[in-house]
Amino acid sequence: MRSEIAKHLDHDPHFEWRGQSVTRIENLSDIIFALALGMMLFGGSPPQTFSELVHFLISIIPVTASFIILFMIWNAHFVFFRRYALADNMIVLINSALLLMVLFTAYPLRFIFDSFFWYVAGSVTGDYSQLMETEMDITNSARSMAFFGAGYAVIYTLMSFMYAHAVRKADMIGLSEKEILLTRKAIWSFRGEVAIAILLVMAALFTPMGPFAGFLMLLNWPNAYLVSFIVEKTQKKKPAASVLAAGPDQ
Repeated sequence: MRSEIAKHLDHDPHFEWRGQSVTRIENLSDIIFALALGMMLFGGSPPQTFSELVHFLISIIPVTASFIILFMIWNAHFVFFRRYALADNMIVLINSALLLMVLFTAYPLRFIFDSFFWYVAGSVTGDYSQLMETEMDITNSARSMAFFGAGYAVIYTLMSFMYAHAVRKADMIGLSEKEILLTRKAIWSFRGEVAIAILLVMAALFTPMGPFAGFLMLLNWPNAYLVSFIVEKTQKKKPAASVLAAGPDQ
């Protein structure tokens, strides 16, 4: 078990970590996440000239943006196995599908941020040659955004399934009421992200927003706060309702 000091210093202090050792399913998962990151960073051939080297170094900007999204997915995955230590057949199945979708999403994610970066750079310098080399015009950028949105929606749907499975196993793994509440908050937060991703796909394909539909992902922050507020409000009403139902003599 984590020491009390470590428990209050890490990023999940209100949850008992039941997964104290790294399992083979986690090892495989980390390899897949690392492979997805490699696909985003080294998607092309290695630089052969100085200008190609400069181009590669500049690409750290869109790669960093892609990495942040991939890291958030990895973190939700990491927290799941640390919190619940579940590796039954259902989790193996869902996790396998999730890893497949992570690989599917890697290239669209890189293309999206590459095209947006070179679009912004072109707007500043007037040189859109790098953007045109990728064939990422408005139509193709919108399609890439839709590919990413679809993959993102599936990833967080699967993530919500994993956390919902943990709630069903709450008695077996000994989740406290507070831990169940935190898990439910995560589930509804993931479902909100799925809804936003589906909205993104629709906006990218069927509205003038096109590739700029990606800005809808900013709704994930208010979604997290709203879910937290609603779940905690609902949870507070339950004890009060229980007291009223029990009557004054009980």
